[in-house]
Amino acid sequence: MSYAPSPNNGKSLAWSNTRITLLERCERKYYFNYYPFALKVPHPELWAETLVLKGLKSIEMRVGEKSHYLLSDYLHLLKTHIQEWNNASSLRDTQVQDLKEQIKAEMETEFMFSKTRDYQDYEHSFGKFGLSEHFYGEDYQALPVAIEKVWGNLDHFIASKWEEKVQEYFVSAPIVYVERPRVPNFEAMKVAISRLPGLEDVSVLASPDFWVSLSDTSYLILDWKSGKEDVLQNNISNQLRVYALKMLLKKGLTSLEGMHIEAYEIYLKNMNAYGGVLTQNDITTIITKIWNDVNEMKQFLKDQNVKENIPLDPFIFRKTSNTKKCETCTFRKVCAKLT
Repeated sequence: MSYAPSPNNGKSLAWSNTRITLLERCERKYYFNYYPFALKVPHPELWAETLVLKGLKSIEMRVGEKSHYLLSDYLHLLKTHIQEWNNASSLRDTQVQDLKEQIKAEMETEFMFSKTRDYQDYEHSFGKFGLSEHFYGEDYQALPVAIEKVWGNLDHFIASKWEEKVQEYFVSAPIVYVERPRVPNFEAMKVAISRLPGLEDVSVLASPDFWVSLSDTSYLILDWKSGKEDVLQNNISNQLRVYALKMLLKKGLTSLEGMHIEAYEIYLKNMNAYGGVLTQNDITTIITKIWNDVNEMKQFLKDQNVKENIPLDPFIFRKTSNTKKCETCTFRKVCAKLT
């Protein structure tokens, strides 16, 4: 059997809040998600199947992704037509409905493609979209519910105070940035982490959904959340701290002295916001966390070499002790085979 070329690793170790959280929750899932290339030579069949699974998403993950797409499309349209829409609400309603219909058509097309895919055809499956529910043969018929959730997230935003604030920023702020998640700019997402001692060979990508430069020393950051609200969340999350750190490092700074950065995570389901004004302690905390997390991840690399970023034997990576998490894990099939 032939296979498509394996992705060339060739990348130094990367840090993200998602990545370290995954390592802490399940080392084996962390391995499958970030190091499938290491399976190619010793376990070619397992490698091929792992790459297919790595490309899958659950329907709930797709709801989150499409919610970000739709809100970004809306904000870019609002920025362009803000004066027209303020003078003609009917035009606004029509164009918003057009955006909704476009995202609905995308989801329907992708759902049917996923449902009819041959998931055993590994040779021609690389890079193709698929839902984990379809791969595992689960009888999942809730596409209309998923579409309603995506539409609802946009409706909640439009009816909120944040939409009014965004309109104000489009009119008055010197710089307003709206992320385009459909076409990510990886170069622009880079954080200048190499400026921090001990992290020269580590990469970090981070880009908030929306940020405003109110002046050379004042910024506002907004990040949309479509998932379940974290009721235990601190006011300033580590993700918001990373965004603030990125802005400081871009200016060659690690100190907030003379700077004002305000940041919020906004849950689209109910428009609750968590965040506030960042302090120097927030910046120090996230720098320390990244450094400690990198040291933790290095323990799973050959010679602890972050630049080569070659993992240890897969059996070193332990499965989670929480068997409930295994029941819905995308990688549960290949995990069972790795014995």
